[in-house]
Amino acid sequence: MPKKVAERDRFVVPGSRLGVIEEFTAGRGTYESDGVIYSQNIGSATISPSRNVSVAPENSPTLPSEGENIIGIVANVHEKMAVIEIIKLEDRLIPMPFTGFLQISASSPRYEISMTDVCRANDLIRAKVASMSDGIIRLMTIGNNLGVLKAYCSNCGHHLTLRRKVLKCERCNNVEKRKLADDYSSLG
Repeated sequence: MPKKVAERDRFVVPGSRLGVIEEFTAGRGTYESDGVIYSQNIGSATISPSRNVSVAPENSPTLPSEGENIIGIVANVHEKMAVIEIIKLEDRLIPMPFTGFLQISASSPRYEISMTDVCRANDLIRAKVASMSDGIIRLMTIGNNLGVLKAYCSNCGHHLTLRRKVLKCERCNNVEKRKLADDYSSLG
């Protein structure tokens, strides 16, 4: 038995397949999806005598956790989804950004027709990590103080000022809509 455990000690990256739940239990640094256990971290995979598989991180960046708030920059907006480059986890800046996805159904308690009514490219946004399944960071902006923190005009790129619940560009007078965080900043 010790020889088999020694064979399983190996370097892994996030998403590496480690085994199935019929054979092992998922331990620290792992996640389970559809009965398969995967690595959540960069590090060494080990199996304990009790058949618990875990991954000890090796100077790897900390991945976001479910329920954790993030700050990110909207990189791309599609009709029903936005791609968010995560730059901050809770109160910690991260050296290498992660990519998260915000689907329109997880963006607002109201029905939104288009993702451009929620956020647009280059907006600064606060979201909550809703799920980390399959190694994909799924975000949500439904909840208190979640949403766009700073928005920019789609026409000229100038910051948008909040005036009586309306976002307006002082440079070109363009008016736009977003799902705003309670502490939206109108400062330039």
